[in-house]
Amino acid sequence: MQNNYNAYPTAPQPPVYNAAQQGAEPPAGYKQRSRLAAGILGMLAGTLGLHNFYLGNNQRGLTQLLLSTLGAAITCGISTMVVMIWGLSEGIKILEHKTNTDGFGYALKD
Repeated sequence: MQNNYNAYPTAPQPPVYNAAQQGAEPPAGYKQRSRLAAGILGMLAGTLGLHNFYLGNNQRGLTQLLLSTLGAAITCGISTMVVMIWGLSEGIKILEHKTNTDGFGYALKD
């Protein structure tokens, strides 16, 4: 005779939310981000992380903003120059189609 009694009950599992697949088309009503706008923001205002805020990468944008402003006083502008190069390179990568998704995983609009 088999015992179907489970001595260790399974813990309740957290709900699973369907995350966007990388490069997936956005749902209806979602305002798709522009590749051109993000690239230009990265090249012109990448020091402040504006392109990352625009794409929804808020933590990366905040890191760039803090490094360029607060770090300027501590490192005498060296961190600002590093973040400027970082933002410029991200802007170029966006325009060259090497970055194809926004911070939520949806494809950028050409």
